[in-house]
Amino acid sequence: MNIRINPFSYNGSYMSLFEHDNHLWLQSLHGKSKDHMDSMEILVTYDNKTIPFKVVEDYTLLKLETSVGVVKICFDTAQKIVFTSDDNLGIRFETHPKFNYEYNYRLGKEDNPYYIVNSYKNLTKYLIYTENCSSDLHQTLSVDDTGSTKTANNSSRIDVFPEIDNQYTLCVVQDIPTNMEKPTPGLTDFDEIQKIAKNNFEDFLVKFQLVQTSFQKTQKDAAYIIWSSIVNPQGNLKLPAIYASNNKFPGVWSWDHCFMALAMAGVNNQLAWDQMKVIFQYQDKDGQLPGSVSDSTIRWNFSKPPIHAFTFKKMQKKMHFNEAQLEQIYTWISRQVHFYLTFKDSNEDGICEYDHGNDSGQDNSTVFASNTVVDSPDLTAYLIFAMGYLSDLSKQLNKTEQADYWFKQKDMLLNKFSTYFFDDDNLPFAREMFTGKRIESQGLLPMFSLIIGKEMDSKRLQTISNYLKNHFLTKFGIATEAIDSKDYKGDAYWRGPIWGPSTVIMYEALKDIGETDLAATIACSFCDTVKNYGFAENFDAKTGVGLRDKSFSWTASAFLYLSSELNL
Repeated sequence: MNIRINPFSYNGSYMSLFEHDNHLWLQSLHGKSKDHMDSMEILVTYDNKTIPFKVVEDYTLLKLETSVGVVKICFDTAQKIVFTSDDNLGIRFETHPKFNYEYNYRLGKEDNPYYIVNSYKNLTKYLIYTENCSSDLHQTLSVDDTGSTKTANNSSRIDVFPEIDNQYTLCVVQDIPTNMEKPTPGLTDFDEIQKIAKNNFEDFLVKFQLVQTSFQKTQKDAAYIIWSSIVNPQGNLKLPAIYASNNKFPGVWSWDHCFMALAMAGVNNQLAWDQMKVIFQYQDKDGQLPGSVSDSTIRWNFSKPPIHAFTFKKMQKKMHFNEAQLEQIYTWISRQVHFYLTFKDSNEDGICEYDHGNDSGQDNSTVFASNTVVDSPDLTAYLIFAMGYLSDLSKQLNKTEQADYWFKQKDMLLNKFSTYFFDDDNLPFAREMFTGKRIESQGLLPMFSLIIGKEMDSKRLQTISNYLKNHFLTKFGIATEAIDSKDYKGDAYWRGPIWGPSTVIMYEALKDIGETDLAATIACSFCDTVKNYGFAENFDAKTGVGLRDKSFSWTASAFLYLSSELNL
């Protein structure tokens, strides 16, 4: 692992360590911290002076190597990080205040103090305490007598260092959920802590049943990203949740979670189920899902694409749902479909709309270049798929009347889809909602219609497959804008780059219509790209280079799912 790319964290934790701009930072993963994730800079001292160090990383142990000795770092449960050294080294926590009311407290007894870090910039607090060593707080405060100045020219640091005639240093940083906490008494056995942490990760890893191939190391790294991106239930999160990223995206987005669930299905079925439920727990009375959820924030501005029926059906091939779960899925998906039919068809023409690119998941696809409300065929295809799934689910649950209802709804919508979104070229296209005018785009988004391939004319299926092969496929995977499009860009989010979710959806859709060779080519290319360029948010379709956030859990999830499918 490379701590300059993949943050060092622990299953369940809201803390991580990450190196950027040549500094090592303790980061807060609470959703409220998104704008200011860096809580404290970690420095090594010798004789009260900072000295350079090199970070040597493993999955559950960090070493800060200096010319004098080594500081070792390990998580002791999700809430605590332990720092220790036997080499007469000290550890400095430089908190870099941003506001005049952001400063730290020395508390406790004079001969055994502890500290509260009041990191207002990310609305988080930490407890720091030591064991058999010395510590001190140094800070300058600028107190505003008017109470109006928000920014500060303050400094604040906590130093932990060996006592005289002792080379040993040990301290604990603990994430505290509210205002105050006291140290936990008792000795800390660092070797035992490290052993427990290692076993925790290996217990998670062994469920993937990795095979001895050239992909094994990449699979292990992918499993680590997921394991370390899991946060414990807290605040709005009522279940263990896999965050999108420990780097820039502390939260669960309401289609990202589907790919985490797919990767966990058949590996850790409870965690897979929890990833779906963690979002559906907030489904509102009308059936809408929030755009994202974190421990502190729920966002309703966008609803994301309704791929959840598709996800549940694919999960069922990997794991068993009991009758109670099937009933719950039926309730969730039927309410979701009713939400779209009721609220996302504003002109009541029977075709649901995307108000904004963010609702589609492909935020800035060229389909949305004109900033208008869009009728996009992928949305209708998702709903057709969901109706077919609900009909099948109704039969499983002996809901005969509902099975007939959903079959008829699907049939009616399929007829509209077939006439509204196609013309003589047999390729699906989007339209402007108000005018019905065709939107000229070579984006991948309309091609997601392929998920209902078995319901479509064979000539159209062949045309779409050939179009994908000739215009979107590169040796690195499947692009999100045709590579010969005038609007193609190497690094423009959904206007070119390769993504994990679009790869998984296209792989499954092509496989379902019998295009197994093309499906396998896309999946293999993506897995090779991840192996060579890491777990980036997306990848340049022409060079394979990883782009944007370099440690994304839905990329890791897509890789694990596809490598398992291909038995790599």
